Amino acid sequence: MSRPSFYAPRWLLSVLVLGLWLISCTPGFDAVSKINTLRILAVEVDEPYAVPGDTVRFSLTAVDALGDSPRGMQVVWIGGCFNPQGDQYFLCFEQLAEQLQSVMGGGGTPPSSEFFKGDFISSEQSGVPRASTFDLVIPDDIVTSRPRPDTGPYYGISYVFFAACAGTLRPTELQSLGGEVPEFPLECIDDNGQKLGSDSFVIGYTQVYAFEDGRLNASPPIDGLTLDGAAMPDGQGDDIVTVPSCPATSEARRTAGCGEDPVADCTKFTLNAIIADVAEDDPGAFGGDGQQLRETIWVTYFSDGGDLAPAIKLVSDATLGYRPDFTTEWTPPDEPGVYSIWAVVRDQRGGSDIVQRFVRVE
Repeated sequence: MSRPSFYAPRWLLSVLVLGLWLISCTPGFDAVSKINTLRILAVEVDEPYAVPGDTVRFSLTAVDALGDSPRGMQVVWIGGCFNPQGDQYFLCFEQLAEQLQSVMGGGGTPPSSEFFKGDFISSEQSGVPRASTFDLVIPDDIVTSRPRPDTGPYYGISYVFFAACAGTLRPTELQSLGGEVPEFPLECIDDNGQKLGSDSFVIGYTQVYAFEDGRLNASPPIDGLTLDGAAMPDGQGDDIVTVPSCPATSEARRTAGCGEDPVADCTKFTLNAIIADVAEDDPGAFGGDGQQLRETIWVTYFSDGGDLAPAIKLVSDATLGYRPDFTTEWTPPDEPGVYSIWAVVRDQRGGSDIVQRFVRVE
């Protein structure tokens, strides 16, 4: 049985981007932008850099596109791990295991507490931004409770873990993977008690920093999406955009780049996330000439139908600044229906925002 997929930390995004650039001919695989399993698209944090004593809200967007219709999802949030040694997230797992056994070991609906929350996302909420939220109070001594470093900024760090399961979540014994990193002490099972894999179970974590100097970070906002230059309306009303289908099957599209392009004669549409020049200065980051650097911002596009190319575009570079062209091209699927398109904007300091829009394919 395959292990659950792990929500990608921010450092992994550069690896994913590089992998997309290097792939020229990959028959048999769907692009990472195509949603056809259970996926967590974004975990937004309203204060990526917080002030000690603040209450920080985390918001999760999860979508299930495995099978003919979305399934309900069980979601849990686990907080309360502060300043682990070396800032290593996996050093929180022993504490998490004890917590999970305490609140979930008896079965049934687990109670919410200061550091734990269980949610249920219905099939109608699948893919809806901010369908599940969690609040965490940052300790007053999050910074001062750890030694001051010899160099660099003086800060504290808070970890929050989360899991989404298209089945039932249950705690497990903390076990090693054979190295220093133990396995996450939670599993997802179906109605027959069988473990579910990465197409139905996603786990991950995010973190919040608090600095002695009080530095903050505002999340970069998305103000909407356009299709061929026209604003896409919010919701699934009668005014959503209608486009023609592309007859090429999903299997044929997987071989694109290995021969004749199966979608060459299809109508393609330009998607653009509406994102202003919102990059902030990145305190403590300076270029080779001593110039102040700004935070890096990028946008990732997803869809549960059709194809996006490219899926990731740079919005603002640390040294070059705002890059105004971060459009992508969407080719509709071959099957008629109403499809979702998401855009997620992120900065490298933990800020993010997400929008969802709909397209009718005929």
